[in-house]
Amino acid sequence: MHPDHLPYLRFNNRARLLKAIQSLAGLLDGIDIDKVINPKELSFLNDWLLAHNDVQHRHPFNELIPLVQKALADGRITQDEKDDIAWLCDRLTDDTSYTDFVSASMRHLHGILGGIAADGKILPAELKGLETWMSEHSELRTCWPFDEIDSIVTSVLADQKIDRKEHKDLLELFSGFVESSAKHLLAATPIKINGTVVGVC
Repeated sequence: MHPDHLPYLRFNNRARLLKAIQSLAGLLDGIDIDKVINPKELSFLNDWLLAHNDVQHRHPFNELIPLVQKALADGRITQDEKDDIAWLCDRLTDDTSYTDFVSASMRHLHGILGGIAADGKILPAELKGLETWMSEHSELRTCWPFDEIDSIVTSVLADQKIDRKEHKDLLELFSGFVESSAKHLLAATPIKINGTVVGVC
């Protein structure tokens, strides 16, 4: 974080808290969407921990961060550990406001996309998992980038395979939703962080 931003953090504590936790929940879903979590994907979770190191002693991070650290201690995450973290994220961000619901869902989607792009490989199983999540959250239609992503995923999955150009375009698009603090983890992947992907919307 830039030092000039520090004096203003107190004005957006709640927004920062919600964004951090909702992004973590989405990231967990994204890296596990194909039911396989590899070491490079785990490094994204370590990067999330580093990005929130400055608030680790404040509530609710003092509950959440130790849970994530414990899950990562053995170099892998079990389904039970993932479920425990997801449950806590859900409890910590529980809100009935529709606006907050839409914002939370979009942050979750951004986290999923970042999680899918985390290892620099996008598999058909990951896209099918994303397609399932999007069909279960159809209330987000008309909210950017939901429709754009939906149209691209539907187009790519039409032939049930991902060719080289589609893979490059998907990585380029999905990497745009990776937290800026984690972009260095994508340095080895063949993508342009500030590129352009043309869709149908």
